[in-house]
Amino acid sequence: MRASRPMQRLIVYVCRFLGKPLEYPRTVSEHTLRLKFVLGFLGALFGVVSGATPDTTVERIAPGSLPSSMKEPVVLVVNKADGDEEVKAAGDNIVGVVLLQELPHLSHLGVRARQEKVVFVTCEDDDTIKNMRLLEGKHVRLGASSNNVDLSVVSNKDDCAAMSSEPSAGGDLFAQQFSLLTTDKKLELSEQKSYTSVANGMSGVLELSEASIESSGAKAAACGTLSVLSSMSNKVYNDQGTPAAFRVPAGAVIPFGSMEDALKKSGSIKSYTNLLERIETAQIENGELDSLSSKLQATVSLLSPSEEIIESLKKTFDQNVRLIVRSTANVEDLAGMSAAGLYESIPNVSLSDPRSFGAAVGQVWASLYTRRAILSRRAAGVPQRDAKMAVLVQEMLQPDLSFVLHTISPVDHDPKLVEAEVAPGLGETLASGTRGTPWRLSCHKLDGKVTTLAFANFSEELMVLNSGPTDGEMSRRTVDYSKKPLSVDATFREQFGQRLAAIGQYLEQKFGSAQDVEGCLVGPDIFIVQSRPQPQ
Repeated sequence: MRASRPMQRLIVYVCRFLGKPLEYPRTVSEHTLRLKFVLGFLGALFGVVSGATPDTTVERIAPGSLPSSMKEPVVLVVNKADGDEEVKAAGDNIVGVVLLQELPHLSHLGVRARQEKVVFVTCEDDDTIKNMRLLEGKHVRLGASSNNVDLSVVSNKDDCAAMSSEPSAGGDLFAQQFSLLTTDKKLELSEQKSYTSVANGMSGVLELSEASIESSGAKAAACGTLSVLSSMSNKVYNDQGTPAAFRVPAGAVIPFGSMEDALKKSGSIKSYTNLLERIETAQIENGELDSLSSKLQATVSLLSPSEEIIESLKKTFDQNVRLIVRSTANVEDLAGMSAAGLYESIPNVSLSDPRSFGAAVGQVWASLYTRRAILSRRAAGVPQRDAKMAVLVQEMLQPDLSFVLHTISPVDHDPKLVEAEVAPGLGETLASGTRGTPWRLSCHKLDGKVTTLAFANFSEELMVLNSGPTDGEMSRRTVDYSKKPLSVDATFREQFGQRLAAIGQYLEQKFGSAQDVEGCLVGPDIFIVQSRPQPQ
């Protein structure tokens, strides 16, 4: 890999542990970027770039936040993130982010950064941050590996060009390692390179096993496949004899076309169509896009599924069971567009309260038209009228632990290692930009050796109470780590890591590619709620 073409290469994504500063001046040549450094502190980003206005300021990473005059590759140092940022949507020239808060490596923001080929590191060390201030306006080298992060000054552009003209040490090895991840052997679910056009929607409700990409989107189809694989998993063991058994929560799908049916029945289809046509070319700068986006969301969020749909769902779920409604679109995880966390999921609803349940479904439908979703589709060349949303309805679990599992190490790209991040309670802690560190486990696929990379320090865990309102809200509880086996019981930690590795291997084999897996532990059982191709 030649560093002279950093924006065209896979860049290592790595975060630092709490209290571990960025290291100077060591160089990781095979993962080096020669970039312009743009600093941002106290919630703002300050750009000082040759040929640009030196006092350029934006409040957050968002589409249009960087001035068009900034043409050179830039690294942003950002004080805080909420997890909803779409890095490349703020500027195609952003190739590195230093976030001044700790967060899970496999969070939606971290996954999107990897999909967008952006170096992404975190730092909370005050001295290091102070040193970074001194680099404002300078050309720098930013490199990252699993062992260290290198941020150092390059004297001038000519030096950058001279260094970039030589092959990077270890570049061939890195390319060979990456090639192991780009196998063509994939299931249909892993091959969604373009969106599926939906000409005629369906009505009613589909069983989870009946879900397909055409009727329900890739997420629901993958969950349907998971339900089939789950039924076979109790007979599967890896080479060390560790079971790959897992369960899948009960589910059903409100398919594509149901939202459009609701629009017709409500008499709002004409205004909806008009707004959709106008938003295709709406401008960002004058607020036109934001206004139309708000109107579209307001129109759609008032919708509810039909009584027939509610009655059909009652045949799958007990009326009093708590449910989660999840987005599943025909425009998720497409080539050129990251979708992690792009659309809404609403927990803690119930068919016993049809009004709240219907409102939650309306919120999921409406999330198709958030500002970020619209701009993401625009950047990927997907017409807004072609975007469709189905709703995946699943039983709400009460997990002791939730995890995100990558079946190939996201830092070292080692195909022999799986890596998991684990949080207490519900998985939203991992998916969002929650400040803190999860448990991090790495397990070797060949010998089952589990390495603990970090211990969790989240102050609170999210949960849904068995009693109380089914209003789409979650409760918070202070975490007592002295009662968490993953912190105090090394044997439990090893066995849990080995079980995750066995399940990860099984899913990787069945789907035919590295997987990004979400799941949880409920009592003795591991549940898998989602599996999709791991971003490379």
